[in-house]
Amino acid sequence: MWRNCSQRNGFGIATPLKIPVNWSRVLRLQGATRINPEEVLKAAEAGNLEEFIRLYEADNNRLSVKDSKGRTAAHQAAARNRVNILTFIHGQGGNLNAQDMVGNTPLHTAVENDSLDALEFLLKIPVVTNSLNEKKLAPVHLATEQNKVNALQVMGKYRQVIDIQQGGEHGRTALHLAAIYDNEECARILISEFGACPRKPCNNGYYPIHEAAKNASSKTMEVFFQWGESKGCTREEMISFYDSEGNVPLHSAVHGGDIKAVELCLKSGAKISTQQHDLSTPVHLAAAQGAIEIVKLMFLMQPLEKRISLNCTDIQKMTPLHCAAMFDHPEIVEYLVKEGADINAMDKEKRSPLLLSSSRGGWRTVMTLIRLGANISLKDANSRNVLHLVIMNGGCLDEFAKEVCRTQSEIYLLQLLNEKDDAGCSPLHYASREGHIRSLENLIRLGACINLKNNNNESPLHFAARYGRYNTVRQLLDSEKGTFIINESDGEGMTPLHIASHQGHTRVVQLLLNRGALLHRDHNGRNPLHLAAMSGYTQTIELLHSNTALHLATMENKPNAVVLLLSLGCKLLHNYMDMSAIDYAIYYKYPEAALAMATHEERSSEVMALKSDKHPCVTLALIASMPRVFEAVQDNCITKANCKKDSKSFYIRYSFSCLQCPALYAQMDARTGEAVQISKPIPLPALNLEEISPIA
Repeated sequence: MWRNCSQRNGFGIATPLKIPVNWSRVLRLQGATRINPEEVLKAAEAGNLEEFIRLYEADNNRLSVKDSKGRTAAHQAAARNRVNILTFIHGQGGNLNAQDMVGNTPLHTAVENDSLDALEFLLKIPVVTNSLNEKKLAPVHLATEQNKVNALQVMGKYRQVIDIQQGGEHGRTALHLAAIYDNEECARILISEFGACPRKPCNNGYYPIHEAAKNASSKTMEVFFQWGESKGCTREEMISFYDSEGNVPLHSAVHGGDIKAVELCLKSGAKISTQQHDLSTPVHLAAAQGAIEIVKLMFLMQPLEKRISLNCTDIQKMTPLHCAAMFDHPEIVEYLVKEGADINAMDKEKRSPLLLSSSRGGWRTVMTLIRLGANISLKDANSRNVLHLVIMNGGCLDEFAKEVCRTQSEIYLLQLLNEKDDAGCSPLHYASREGHIRSLENLIRLGACINLKNNNNESPLHFAARYGRYNTVRQLLDSEKGTFIINESDGEGMTPLHIASHQGHTRVVQLLLNRGALLHRDHNGRNPLHLAAMSGYTQTIELLHSNTALHLATMENKPNAVVLLLSLGCKLLHNYMDMSAIDYAIYYKYPEAALAMATHEERSSEVMALKSDKHPCVTLALIASMPRVFEAVQDNCITKANCKKDSKSFYIRYSFSCLQCPALYAQMDARTGEAVQISKPIPLPALNLEEISPIA
């Protein structure tokens, strides 16, 4: 408590009286009114020392009271520059190093609020100066980051209590922060008054001069150059400092993208051909960023270095032209080519700028390079040409083809169509795999071969089936040679139907079945139904299993199995495509299976009477597609008596039932070609009989 003793005693006390903590409860008035702790904070903020003392005397624990943000009375006093409050708190042994919820001490708060008197008082004590807040900033870092020049000057008076080389986030010193934010005056103060050294790297290996260059802090860079010169270090030496990644400041300046910082580095002696650890030059970086003005500036200021830089390759053997092409910067690509860059240079993967831009989807650059005369016949390390890469990466084949034909020659384009890569795949394989319908159409239109096989003996249809490309499968089947590739097998004996079934692509399976895919077995004896079952695709299983055993035996052309199944009473059902077993025998032209059904001893008449949407009746279909089978059917219609020919009981009976259509579907409509329903059997039109009136 503060006391003013009587004047008659001859002396007075103007200093605070320190009261022991264990005495506070003894001296406190028991009947005192309860006081809100926040009043202490308000008194500290207002600088009302008398009120603050009164509240403290009531309960000296109130010095540690905090608001909702964790700030104590010391924080409030420091924020409002209340030195009298801070003096009293210090005199009472209060904590002047307490941290609020974001880690700020009263010293942080004094810096942030430009409370210079409070700042000087705290440094004079001194308080702890190296506490880091949540942002990893010590008070000197905070002053530098926020460009608090006056606060930094005050702190400079007490530099002996401040670790100026202390690192914050990523080990950055205050000088790093001055460089990042281009706080020129702060950088001067840190160097001149604190003795900060620009040769101190952060945890990432960057010097302050690199941070200045990277963040385009040209004013701070000049401060560093002046410091170097005062220490006998030339600008050329300063500009050649390597960081942990082998970057010189010019690399960092190009990263920052500030042309003034780049110009400053160049004027200070930086070479545009200087390579970092990955062997890339500043020209590589500028080209990759699309900074054409920076590239032009570098070539303008150092014309003798231009040719070296254009041909210089990084660790991937890429030139600056590769970098510009990779990131689709057509303006820089054109500029570099005009300046003498090799348009067909190959990188480590044997990619020219054209192949590289195609693989990265840089279509503007692709068109530019074609127009500039890039060689389109080159292949990369996987033997892929530019057409492979355009298709694989979703490019517009139509525009590509037009540009090649317009600026070079259609002959060059046609040479690319059926070229195979190391896997044996043509561009059409990749168009089928990716499901690029427009590219597929254009490739077929230009003359790409649809039945070309890769190293695994797979056609583009196999690829489309594997990846479930329904529209692609349909497009391939609709092509001129679609019927020839539908049942082709790969190296494992698997047809597109096998593959689609194995992957569970139900729509593709149904499409293939509708177009006539056969249920063959692969080299391991598995049919599509087996593969669908192995993978657990129930919808595909249901689709394939709608065929009866008789369907499957017919599709495999197994006549003995057909006879047995019929004899065992297997029903003559239609599957989901409304096709019976005899329909498949006729469709696939399997005479053995057809003969087994049409001449079966017990069920031949049932087979011949089957109706179908595919043909008017079984008889006409057999006459048209398998006449030899129908001859056997006719032979089966002749019945001889079981006795000798000279016996009076001998006879030969001829049945012409096979020459009649069933009650329905008796004849074809001449206009539409569809079956016409009638109510009674009539002779077949195949007999060429005129209708004859009965003789009276």
